Parts: sequence; C-alpha cells; structure tokens
Amino acid sequence: MSDQNDRAVWGSKFGFLMAAIGSAVGLGNIWRFSYVAYDNGGAAFMIPYLVAILVAGIPILIVEYGLGHKERGSAPLSFYRGSKKWEGIGWWMPTIATIGINLFYAVVFAVHHVLLRSFMGCKYRSVLLW
Repeated sequence: MSDQNDRAVWGSKFGFLMAAIGSAVGLGNIWRFSYVAYDNGGAAFMIPYLVAILVAGIPILIVEYGLGHKERGSAPLSFYRGSKKWEGIGWWMPTIATIGINLFYAVVFAVHHVLLRSFMGCKYRSVLLW
C-alpha cells in the first residue's frame, strides 16, 4: 500500500484556512507591528511592508501551498519530486524558519527574565561578562 493513501487530510477548508492564516500572520506581526509602525513613522513603514508582502510574500506562499497540495509531502520531498536539484531549497525553508523562530523567542525569554529579576529586586552588574 502506498504511503500517499495513508496521509491525513484537512477535515474542512475552513480548518485549513485558519491554520494557514495563523502560520502566515505569526505572533511577531500581531505583537510588534503596530508598535514598530508607530515608532518608525507610521504610514511610511506600511509602503515597503505592503510591497514586500505583495511582491514576495504572497507569491511564494501560493507556490509553497500549491506544491505541497500537488505532491502531498513535506517541503524537501515535494521539491525533490519537482527536481532533484531543488531538494536543498526544501530543507533550507524549515531550517531558516526554525532558526528565526528560536532567535525571536530567545529575545522574548531574555526580556522576560530581566523583567522578572527586576520585579524581584535583583540588580544586574553594569560590567559586561564577555
């Protein structure tokens, strides 16, 4: 029996749509976007942001979803089935995304650590340790 017949599929189009929106928007856009836009000139920040979304973000998202839907596999497997030389792109995408998410949350955890220690009355040294 082929493993393609055993793969799980979305129960509804609405469920897929909500998962896609959640992964595309991300917490960084929700938490920081209004703050960064306000601090950096408001509407002037919106122009390059919208251009980047329209020129790169949406087309790449459509290609990625289309390829995944057609091949019914992970990113590396889908790109490999398209062309063997493209498999590296399939590995590059989740690797870079994982590194970016980890860096973002490392900063979030560090800020929370500093805030927690300051609320508890702990003082930090003013001299750098490295």
